[in-house]
Amino acid sequence: MVLRRFVLESFEGQGVIVEVTQRFGVSLFVYYYRLMARPLRIELAGGLYHVITRGNERKAVFRDDSDRERYLQRLSLYREKFGFQLFAYCLMDNHVHLAIETGKIPLSRSMAGLQSSYTQYFNRRHERVGHLFQGRYKAFLVEEDPYALCLIRYIHENPVKAGVVAKPEEYAWSSDRFYRKGKGPPWLDCDRILRMLGRSRSVAVRSYRRLMREEVEEPYEDVLTWGGAVKGDEAFADRVLQSVGEPPVIPRDMTIDRIAREVARHEGLDPRRMRSERRDRAGSKARLMAAWLARDLARLPVSQSARYFGRAGVSLILGLDRLERRMSSDPGLRRAMTRIRQNLLASG
Repeated sequence: MVLRRFVLESFEGQGVIVEVTQRFGVSLFVYYYRLMARPLRIELAGGLYHVITRGNERKAVFRDDSDRERYLQRLSLYREKFGFQLFAYCLMDNHVHLAIETGKIPLSRSMAGLQSSYTQYFNRRHERVGHLFQGRYKAFLVEEDPYALCLIRYIHENPVKAGVVAKPEEYAWSSDRFYRKGKGPPWLDCDRILRMLGRSRSVAVRSYRRLMREEVEEPYEDVLTWGGAVKGDEAFADRVLQSVGEPPVIPRDMTIDRIAREVARHEGLDPRRMRSERRDRAGSKARLMAAWLARDLARLPVSQSARYFGRAGVSLILGLDRLERRMSSDPGLRRAMTRIRQNLLASG
């Protein structure tokens, strides 16, 4: 499948530039993309990975608890053999979620051994042949700080979201129950995650239970994904993706009109309110949001946004300064800006 290629250029048309910045937890203008048949696979020693492996044709990879026990035994064996750490797991009927921190041996070798070993066992026991798992597993390299806890929560909530149980603690085949006890088997490396939650084990356990009970400001599903392989903030993604030769690019068609219309849609406004001369608090806020995204997502100068909205450049700059101060203290506004940004890039 041929996908549209984007071009990296400055807003002044003076050749190629690369500028990556991060403000208030909102990813800015860089969008990573690679024209390739397969998703990007990144191997990083000491990286935290969210691994998802699914049954071929969505069929079950576990038919009973004996299969699940055998999978965990093999997971323990390969953890020891290949020197990775296992922070969390969840075994569903037809797929598996793992949170793994790699050692010196690449994740691909560990997963190849685990998948192959379990497939041989499963085929022998159930008298079948052929592939058990669906193609290549998915692996997202996750920025550990601050998203490790988001990942652990996401993995342990999987049975609830699938409608299998009402509460995470009711599911027997995830690592949730060990975190609630504050101690797991030797092959589950939960201590480091618990230390993120409290200095003492009792405090950490209480914090974990609260983490699983209360709503979080930024759920794992909302963490930005870059290149189909990295989840985290832009500065982290930039370091990782450029290390494997992925160029940052600016979508050529990211115009102020397109950005303004997406902001208006998100805010539930008629786009004309953003260009009206009348005093309008909602229209003014949306106008500043659009100008901020135009500057930091598409590298459009503030003067261009000012002409589009019929405003003086100086007043728009002062308004953007106020917006940035508000973003530093308003997580709801930060989330809104992130969602609009994601929508713009996804529709590019």
